[in-house]
Amino acid sequence: MTSPIWDVPHLAAGSQKPVLDPNQVYIYNMRFCPYAQRTMLVLLDKKVNFNVININLKRKPDWFVAETFGFVPVILYKDDIIPESLITSDLADELFPGAALTPADSVAKAKDRVVLEIFAKVTTSFYKTLLATDNDLAHAALQELLTAKKKVAAEYKKRGTKFFCGNTPGMLDYMMWPWMERLPCIPLRYPNMVLPSCSLDTWVKEMWSTEPVSTYGLTPEQHMMFFTEYRKGDDCNFDFLLK
Repeated sequence: MTSPIWDVPHLAAGSQKPVLDPNQVYIYNMRFCPYAQRTMLVLLDKKVNFNVININLKRKPDWFVAETFGFVPVILYKDDIIPESLITSDLADELFPGAALTPADSVAKAKDRVVLEIFAKVTTSFYKTLLATDNDLAHAALQELLTAKKKVAAEYKKRGTKFFCGNTPGMLDYMMWPWMERLPCIPLRYPNMVLPSCSLDTWVKEMWSTEPVSTYGLTPEQHMMFFTEYRKGDDCNFDFLLK
């Protein structure tokens, strides 16, 4: 069985820059980065033939820092270097064949961006919860998260479709998914915390049934293993999933 294209070591300081073919699509990625996951999901949905270059974000190669902002994802194609998850995801959607993931209707697109703005509170509160230094701070951050999540759930229920974008996942679905995949990490870190069920549970189940998510997604336990590794600083092992 062939290993997925992302099952490659993370290049670190001192490594040589790979030789790139300008006619091929490349993505600077980090296997556990939710922002990079956004663009990975779009590329997989669009069935783009692309190459993955994983980057060690604790010990970044000099050549990576020199040509980027120092973060992932970055798309490289035809000598262009394009960073940032929302930008690279939009680029992949517009540049490559396949059904568009972004609504053609301007108002529908704007409404999706409003939901994504609301969801941004989920992402920030998630990290505040996971990184809290005591239980009181963790519980306060969790309440912020649940308040924002409730608003997003209400929008999902209002739309009445399998996914936020209809009968198939669209850009909004993929842009929110990485953090929804990681939310079960909270009760793993704090066994006394419970994530209440809501209408988004149905959406989560539907998202796991899609090929991009089921192929690239990781378990809460794997995410927590990386969380433990990442706190080791420069000693973080980005490749612990590789056989």
